[in-house]
Amino acid sequence: MKNVKNKTARSLENVHTGDCLTNRLVYLDLLNVLAIVAVIAMHCNGLVHGNPMTRAWNTSLVVECICYFAVPIFFMISGANLMKYRERYSTKVFFKKRVIKVLIPFLFWASIMFLWKIFIIKSININTVNSPLKILNAFFSNKEEATYYFMFEILGIYLILPLFSMFAKESNKKVLWFTVGLYFIFNAIIPNICKLLKVNWNTSLGVPISGYAMYLILGYLLSETKLTKKQKVVLYIGAIIGLIYRYITTFILSKNAGVVTKTTWGYSSWHCILLTMSVFMVVKDTNICKRISENKKISNILASISGCSFGIYLIHMIVKYYYVQILHINTAVWHFRTFGVIAIYVISLIIVMIIVMIIKKVPILKKIVP
Repeated sequence: MKNVKNKTARSLENVHTGDCLTNRLVYLDLLNVLAIVAVIAMHCNGLVHGNPMTRAWNTSLVVECICYFAVPIFFMISGANLMKYRERYSTKVFFKKRVIKVLIPFLFWASIMFLWKIFIIKSININTVNSPLKILNAFFSNKEEATYYFMFEILGIYLILPLFSMFAKESNKKVLWFTVGLYFIFNAIIPNICKLLKVNWNTSLGVPISGYAMYLILGYLLSETKLTKKQKVVLYIGAIIGLIYRYITTFILSKNAGVVTKTTWGYSSWHCILLTMSVFMVVKDTNICKRISENKKISNILASISGCSFGIYLIHMIVKYYYVQILHINTAVWHFRTFGVIAIYVISLIIVMIIVMIIKKVPILKKIVP
């Protein structure tokens, strides 16, 4: 139990110590795996951002709506794991772990991405990054990889997390729930509906907290709270209504305009919050977690797979590129947008595991991997 208690808190960079996991950590591992698969699914259905007048777009929109929880879930996992980090280690240790486990791998793969796109696939003109200033501007603009925008969001959350962690106490939960409630009304519901009705809502009336920070708080609260059956039913019904709402509004507005209309999109939207909360609670409450936690071998395997999620996120776009190029796949066909998701995930997982095994054999580098 000592090793379990002292285990490094896990978000995208989940780490496993080899001990049998608690039910709580098992459901976070499951969420981690589910979220990265959902991320890949959205990237394999990227044509949802293109011409809305095709049948393929209709089905891609379904995937987009269902998998939209992926990014917010990662922040909720961080909240569940890290809001109470002070009980395990100091703030200095907290930042050291974030640098070693997150920042360094990110900078390394961002560099690889730049080199790959400049010299291999030549999608970046070398003249646009031929000076330190241009490289810096390109880096902060995510020119090396658009999906890396997430890294700046999560790193920003890590910077403010020591402040939020001060509120991770039983006596503060009512205040945090009150804050979440205000945010949901004034930042999620009203602005979204006003955009749909073309009403100029003054965003200054909202709660001055970013949507990602709110997911951090929600992750902590839901990990510490047992919802009643009635509360869960209301939550799940709300999530289903939200899914339908987003699909129908996007479908109708886009078809009428002839271009994708994202009026009701956004991770801060009410439908996304309800969907993400529902996914979190469904996985948390599933009996599968309890069964896995009782089986040391399976829980160890799950933790190892979950621990690869960050690496998969960093490399899966390269894997996707070569998967499409080598097999000469039309990315609009349904089998790529479905079975291709699993193939890319599995290939990325294998590559990450191999990389980790190699790094572990290098004395200087082995400390930065699980």
